[in-house]
Amino acid sequence: MKIIPLQPHYQYRLWGGDRLKRFGFRFNDVSIGEAWTASALPQGSSVVSAGPYAGTPLGELYDTHRELFGIDASVFPLLIKWIDPNDDLSIQVHPDDELAHSLEQQPYGKNECWYILEAPEDGEIIYGHTFESKEALQQTLESGDVMTGLIRRPVSRGDFLYVPAGTVHALTKDVSVLEIQQSSDTTYRLYDYGRTEPSTGEMRDLHVNQGTSAAFAPHLDYSEPVLQLDHFRTRLTRNPYFFVEKWKIEREESVSTDTFRLLSVIEGILEIDGSSFGMGATLLLPANQSFHLSGTAVCLVTGVSSPTKQKARIGIDLGGTNTRIAVVSTDGRVEKQYKLKTQPDLELATLLNQIALAVERFGLEYDLTHVGIVAPGPLDLKRGAFLTPPNLPNWHHQAIVEPLRTLLRLPVTLENDANAAALAEAKFGAGRHVDSVFYVTVSTGIGGGFVHKQNLISGAHGSAGEVGNMIIRKDGPTHPTLNVGALETHASGTALQKRAQHKGMTDSMTLLSDETERNTFVDDLATGLANIIHTVDPDVIVLGGGVTASAPLYWNQLQDAVAMRVYPHLRGATPLVLQQLYGDAGVIGAAFLA
Repeated sequence: MKIIPLQPHYQYRLWGGDRLKRFGFRFNDVSIGEAWTASALPQGSSVVSAGPYAGTPLGELYDTHRELFGIDASVFPLLIKWIDPNDDLSIQVHPDDELAHSLEQQPYGKNECWYILEAPEDGEIIYGHTFESKEALQQTLESGDVMTGLIRRPVSRGDFLYVPAGTVHALTKDVSVLEIQQSSDTTYRLYDYGRTEPSTGEMRDLHVNQGTSAAFAPHLDYSEPVLQLDHFRTRLTRNPYFFVEKWKIEREESVSTDTFRLLSVIEGILEIDGSSFGMGATLLLPANQSFHLSGTAVCLVTGVSSPTKQKARIGIDLGGTNTRIAVVSTDGRVEKQYKLKTQPDLELATLLNQIALAVERFGLEYDLTHVGIVAPGPLDLKRGAFLTPPNLPNWHHQAIVEPLRTLLRLPVTLENDANAAALAEAKFGAGRHVDSVFYVTVSTGIGGGFVHKQNLISGAHGSAGEVGNMIIRKDGPTHPTLNVGALETHASGTALQKRAQHKGMTDSMTLLSDETERNTFVDDLATGLANIIHTVDPDVIVLGGGVTASAPLYWNQLQDAVAMRVYPHLRGATPLVLQQLYGDAGVIGAAFLA
């Protein structure tokens, strides 16, 4: 029998009950909150339920039959739980490996993920906080006011979330999950609603000091795109500790393993090598075997990630509100990212330390070769510093490249955000098949960038492509840094929003639905685009930015208006196309600045 079925260990929890039975589990105890279906922890081990190893605890099986697993970790590395809360869980945070070693003398920290099995219509979980520093977080924990700064994220059945160590989090009442994690039960309880243990009447311990040490503060919000591997397998996460795939079995399938897999049936009936398994079953599929699957089932499958590191780059998009730190593959795909509030009222060092923490985490999984950072201008690219970006007032004239290079011990390059987006669209997006690309972003402001043969043209002072200050009229509103009559003061999202408010309209899309206003906007933007064509004669102009969300209202009209403003021999020669990379253009371009 190649398949090794595992019998769960049931865990009492203060917030437990008997509703895990609806997932196929059978027990008689009360207040069961968790079923540990794949565990080698001594405080709750799973046991092989059938076959030649029947009755063997999972940890003992790992120690005595390493050939079944195909890995060389000192102890079994994974833990799978089914969790069903009858009440809100305590607010928690988990340590990473380094902190678990130093504080708890444990081999693993606790990075985990949740697949939402069931949730009420208004279901939500706690994922992150709004406190700007560890000091602020600790103060609110000590005062009991932490709930005021927690982030609640809506969830529904079938959602998936990765919860890196350091993330302040909690499950809430009636949100049932399958949890896959490192083999650790180390949890720092930050807040517990004043609950007491029924057996003693004493309040449960809190771990404020350890939890503050472990927590991201400011919060780092993790995201990772779902990847369709083939017609029935979808990868939900791949991180340094484990990967998780969702298999949807609707016909006969064959799979092979290199290292072991843990398969959990979350819907339907799975037929595997002639045996049937229903919801709640967790199976160990040994290494270097082939299996035949059939039936109608949905399964979550996990295993240990490959130790081989892929080469990748880091792209950082530093905005006035949010900062994104992304891993970008060598072929221009965003692999995963952290996002945090920029908080320009704080010291720049606060942001740089959070960036360093995120890059350090990514360095556990990837061979990082370069870091690019893009920010709003104006910038001093030669010195690697901010000049006077209006939305970063406390950081004017401060260097960013050298401090970041010192922290990361990697090459770091700085560039204007619009130029980076231009480079990304030229290399991997709408301009990848031509030699010269001019990118124009029509958003809060108007910016631009020119790329020739995949080389960014920055100009003598780093200001090439700054078309927002191009004069297109004699009149217009005054601006502290722009010319009267500048393109940005007439055609940007900010300009449209101001006109909409003046006319009593809700937004710029409503404004552009008005024929007169739409004609004015098209005339202004077309004048700017025609000037670009006459100045640099690009193969293509790529338009991006938030205002392009309304493109169906004006796109054909804009094409015609541009054609009427250029030389006859240029009409139709320079197509206008919409961006392809959307919100990822900045971080992708940043990653490829060098």
